[in-house]
Amino acid sequence: MSKNVVNGAILSCSLGTCKSKLIIPKLKNSLVNNEAQAVVSDNIVGVNITNFCSCNKSSPPLPCTPVILLKWQLANEKHMIEGEVALLDNCILPCLNGGIIKIEKFGQME
Repeated sequence: MSKNVVNGAILSCSLGTCKSKLIIPKLKNSLVNNEAQAVVSDNIVGVNITNFCSCNKSSPPLPCTPVILLKWQLANEKHMIEGEVALLDNCILPCLNGGIIKIEKFGQME
């Protein structure tokens, strides 16, 4: 069963050399265990998503600069948070540099 993603979830990119954390402002959405829940529009580079160190698209790897134009994909539109589709741990986010960003750990205590 898919789980809601919250602030601090661990992200990875298929071309990145390190992991990153999802950043969701606490004031934005409802809270779970005092952490803000994420929605599919939490895809803004520099706000919600930081870089993944270096990008393996080139050789040698260059510094990672994610280029995101879409919302998180594969979400279930039946799961809503304050009128927006909830981000679930099975969602992916394509980067125009060729990588696929995935949720490694959804951030909630298991």
